[in-house]
Amino acid sequence: MQGSITLSKKERHYQFLYLILMLLAAMIFFGIIFLKGYDSPFSEEDVRGIQSLEQKAAFDREQKILQPEMDSTYTMISRIADKSPEPFAENNIFNGINGLASYFHGNDVMDIRKDAYPQIAKFYKMYFEDKKVISTTTEDVKRFEKEVEECRIGFKDKQNRLYERQNALRARTQ
Repeated sequence: MQGSITLSKKERHYQFLYLILMLLAAMIFFGIIFLKGYDSPFSEEDVRGIQSLEQKAAFDREQKILQPEMDSTYTMISRIADKSPEPFAENNIFNGINGLASYFHGNDVMDIRKDAYPQIAKFYKMYFEDKKVISTTTEDVKRFEKEVEECRIGFKDKQNRLYERQNALRARTQ
């Protein structure tokens, strides 16, 4: 007699779960064996790309720290108008320019944009020197205008004295 063995519904579920788990275990086992020699799908280029993005983020953080100093230095230079700057203001400007030029020297940020900051510092230095030249020239022009006006007044006074002296001489001779 041959009897057929039937499994209950619960046993079928356990058997199905068992087969799935065995299939997963076999896939993992064979995956490890066969894919062991293959290169990673994440290439070196992707790693470099991620490092580049991290470097750009680091540069952005450093740039946010440096931006207020850069703006304040520019503002101090722009304020120079008619008079030459006070020595302490000039010293603050030079400190700002030097800080701007040397900020990324000790930093290991590899972003190419950091090379612009020494150029910005050179521009600020040239701008400051131009502003100083303009202010001293303006001071000189104002001083010369004042001296010319004083000379004109003195010349008119001398002309009036000479005119009065000539009139007095004419009055004596007549």
